[in-house]
Amino acid sequence: MTPEKVKSVQRTSLSLHLAVMASLLLYIAVVEFLGTRIRPDAGPSSSLSSLRYIFYGITIALIFFIRRMNSLFKFGAKTEKREKNLQRLLKLSLVTSLLCEIPALLGFIYFLLKGFKRDFYYLIILSAALLLLNFPRYSKWKPLIESEE
Repeated sequence: MTPEKVKSVQRTSLSLHLAVMASLLLYIAVVEFLGTRIRPDAGPSSSLSSLRYIFYGITIALIFFIRRMNSLFKFGAKTEKREKNLQRLLKLSLVTSLLCEIPALLGFIYFLLKGFKRDFYYLIILSAALLLLNFPRYSKWKPLIESEE
């Protein structure tokens, strides 16, 4: 497999990851725009109050799931598997990026339901941290080139 092909696929992965990161800015812009129109609901609504903790629990579960999913990916030593591994790594990178966006989406949903910006920002910070931790670095793709015989 040529280094140019691996770099090209890695750049595609990088572009998709950066697009997901940019979507976080879009969430922030929408929340700030709607923040003046949506009043915080401080009333005792038991289902919505517990929803906050459910969303944080989902975020914690996602952190462990993403780490486990990434650790399961192994490169095949056979030459005919390199192309397949390149496509698998691209799919893994895309799925990881989309999973990292879920906390921001949950925070956005909670904001729309309750009107509280604080929880939205907590979840969007967690989402941004996950995106930075799972950034598609070229060093992860390099073994596909180095395995050449």
